[in-house]
Amino acid sequence: MALLSPHVSAYVAPQIFIFALFHVPGVISSSSSSLGLHLQPYDFLYYSGVRAYFGGEWVKAAELLEKSLLTKETLFKVRRECHDECESAGTNALHKLALSLQILSCKQSCVTQVATRPGRVSAQEDFLPTQLEHLHIAQFKAGDFTGAVKTLRSLLLFYPTDKDNLDNLQLYSETLEGDKESLSTQPQQEALFLGWCDHLDDDDTMNGTNRVVLDGVMTEKECDTILQLASAAGSVGDGYRGRRSPHTPHETFEGLTVLRAAKLGQEGFVNESDAKLLHELGERARTLLHSYFRSPSGLYVSFTHLVCRSAVAGDQEGRMDLSHPVHVDNCILEPETKLCWREPPAFTHRDLSAVLYLNDNFDGGELFFTNRDAKTVTARVKPSCGRLVGFSSGPVNPHGVTAVTRGKRCALALWFTKEKLYRDMEREEAEALWSGRAWSRRSRSPKVALHREEADAARLQSSNAAEEVSGHRAAGTNSVFCICSEHTGPITKGV
Repeated sequence: MALLSPHVSAYVAPQIFIFALFHVPGVISSSSSSLGLHLQPYDFLYYSGVRAYFGGEWVKAAELLEKSLLTKETLFKVRRECHDECESAGTNALHKLALSLQILSCKQSCVTQVATRPGRVSAQEDFLPTQLEHLHIAQFKAGDFTGAVKTLRSLLLFYPTDKDNLDNLQLYSETLEGDKESLSTQPQQEALFLGWCDHLDDDDTMNGTNRVVLDGVMTEKECDTILQLASAAGSVGDGYRGRRSPHTPHETFEGLTVLRAAKLGQEGFVNESDAKLLHELGERARTLLHSYFRSPSGLYVSFTHLVCRSAVAGDQEGRMDLSHPVHVDNCILEPETKLCWREPPAFTHRDLSAVLYLNDNFDGGELFFTNRDAKTVTARVKPSCGRLVGFSSGPVNPHGVTAVTRGKRCALALWFTKEKLYRDMEREEAEALWSGRAWSRRSRSPKVALHREEADAARLQSSNAAEEVSGHRAAGTNSVFCICSEHTGPITKGV
């Protein structure tokens, strides 16, 4: 059951239930040789729902099956405990090395155990879609058409081209033509994230609007792969007109785009599979955030940039600056007036921003959000492998990055747009390289090309341009641009 990739399917599997004693021979346990697991509330809810389903008690079945989907905390706790049991490999370095593969196998077995139902010796595939199918039919039979449409849309997140589900959705459209409320319902986001995101911070936790933090979006292996790709192919000053230190003299920047990675892969300088993973991560993030924020319109990748920023050794004492100044992604922020002007050189077409972190072995480098005064911090996010931060690109989310004072901080910066005209054409060129298709930049819309030429021209101006842009609004008012106003090309910021 692949939602986005084999990695994702491994994390969707934990949606299914845990019922057995778990022990992997050869891996030492810190407390005991096995982890006792018992039936949890979601087990009873699910099986009670199934019994009601086959008994024709549709209202009861729908209620119980939906509750079983939403009962998740114990599930995550059991899996975390299982992972903890796998970590006890002793203190001897050589012994740890010998057991490393077995520990990884142990952790993978945790997922398998989670996917094993009572009375079975093997994990059941496609459990979540099966449960959603049962829920959909129960809701339909019970007359809950709004819930049925919502569940059906959740099913389509897993299998978007499934003919039966598409036919059912069309049938609802014809039958409920006058019921706009039912037809406009969106997928159950919890059903999508429940199975494989251990950590979910929403607007309330993030103390803001249209913000989310998701963990587990990448595996450790995937993080290592992209980090190696950045080390092998990252170019100093990439995306910043070749400037090594575009934001602060205390840090150096290296970057890599999807297209350049694809070309290097074609030429044999890097593994082509690594370049394809970089491309796929953008699509993975797009699918997750599009579903989470429940956008009724399409969402397209506008730009993807792998960015590493390194602290300059011996030049960190007494630092008071930021790694990246506070800014807004699609408008020009004026902290003094708390206004944000949606005009060039801001990338006004960007609707959603995201950062996918790759490592945490550095000091500083936290993403933080502020009010429009660019001073009052409302939330902080500490980077770690596989942590995805998504937020709307507009004035409700001014943000910056604290100084990196030791080590190298790497992340995949992503921006998305609802306007197809502004999609990232470089991604399509990379896809054409891999498929062997001919590709021409003439496919870019003249309107987009003109807009970008105008925006690029604006970014070539000196830092005095910021005062000129805002001068006609308020004398003496300084603007904080979306990024350094001296940048060129399609790249803005690398948060």
